Amino acid sequence: MDNTTDFVTGDIWTMLPATTRGQWNGVGGMDHSGGNGAGPGAETGTEYDVLIIGARVAGASLALLLGQQGHRVLLVDRDTFPSDTLSTHYVGGPGIAALQHLGVLADLEAVGFRRLVRNRTWVEDCLFEAPAGPADAYGLAPRRDALDSLLIRHARERGGVAFQARTHAEGLCEADGRVVGAYLRGADGARRLVRARVVVGADGKYSKVAEWVKAERYEAVPAMRPAYYGYFHGFTPLPEPALEILFVRNQIGFVFPMRPDEDCLALEFQPEDFEAFRVDPLATFLERFGRLPGMAARLAGARLEGKLLGTRGIENRFHKPYGPGWALAGDAGYLKDPATGTGIGDALTQAFPLAAALDAALRGGDWETNLAAYQRTRDAALLPMYRFTLDATQLRDAPPESLAWLRAATMSPHVCRQVMYWLPSVLATGLPPHLAPMVRTLAGYLGAPADVVPPVVMPPARA
Repeated sequence: MDNTTDFVTGDIWTMLPATTRGQWNGVGGMDHSGGNGAGPGAETGTEYDVLIIGARVAGASLALLLGQQGHRVLLVDRDTFPSDTLSTHYVGGPGIAALQHLGVLADLEAVGFRRLVRNRTWVEDCLFEAPAGPADAYGLAPRRDALDSLLIRHARERGGVAFQARTHAEGLCEADGRVVGAYLRGADGARRLVRARVVVGADGKYSKVAEWVKAERYEAVPAMRPAYYGYFHGFTPLPEPALEILFVRNQIGFVFPMRPDEDCLALEFQPEDFEAFRVDPLATFLERFGRLPGMAARLAGARLEGKLLGTRGIENRFHKPYGPGWALAGDAGYLKDPATGTGIGDALTQAFPLAAALDAALRGGDWETNLAAYQRTRDAALLPMYRFTLDATQLRDAPPESLAWLRAATMSPHVCRQVMYWLPSVLATGLPPHLAPMVRTLAGYLGAPADVVPPVVMPPARA
């Protein structure tokens, strides 16, 4: 990704009227009262260029970038760190590149997380394995207590970012139709107003910032699949660590190898099974996971660390990611089912164009022009995978006749090899509209010529 600091410079704060800079009103959510002063019980806070509410991947990576651009940033989170949070854990190619660009990747790997250079996919009783990407590509499955803490540390040490844990945002402050700060309650119980030229909500899937500003929702689809996951020790590993996904009996099983003797096992299932699952989550999880191909033996000596984590499902939606004085990052701005495992990568890669847009605006560029351009960039990049994820998550098991064709094409190694000669032409011309662009993009990623329908390549004739 290109360096994101190449933008027009200036100072948007001086463009605000004196009343905006001097009046700070509001208690509990957005304040529209228009009164004077800081509001009852609140002290005048410190002025920052950017206040970021939420210090997980989205907030911490954005803070690091803005801090390195020379902006005064305050990063706050209600949690203590290190700590875990609900997550898919997997970081693929784009996320790995983003971590490298942020200067965090080497430290993350030094903690011991294993490189995942292969992807293994089970479709019922058929197994497929492929590289994780082009040569030298790999993924990681980091615990969030390690990843988030590293990003925060880098933001503080390399970005000069101020950080406050155990700090709750209780509402936003508005003056002259623009967000100009937020009310925070710290670990000491004191409530104070912190003024900022921009307030960023990076506060996750249930974002209070998005709620307070009434951010517009679009492309919204209700939650589709419940899921449970846990961290296991003693799970028998493969000889070479690989991301494993298993599509069996209308369930999706996941194996995310983390550090040695540490694996995240996850299971997505159908909504109608959720209530039965909740009666005894661990016993149900182990019984169902053990019926996935090859998993019973590998689970035999496994033990769960802590308890299973679960959710009835994750809603799917875009939020308009900005308005007067505010912006949204990560899950607060864009959220989808975790089945395709791109959430962390999405949060990391969004940080770069958002930091560029905020930097341009903070240095005097037009707010609406820069942030609208960011929204267009974000949506153009993420909508294809968003819609693909919705299609993939709603998909039920293939009918028996489809499985028969799949088995026919793969059960004989020689047939499988010869099918490959016809495969490029079939995939390029015979897939439905929602799937063809994704396959074409991945083929280009792996070196296939772009926008060219490949001819059928016949095997050499017999002599």
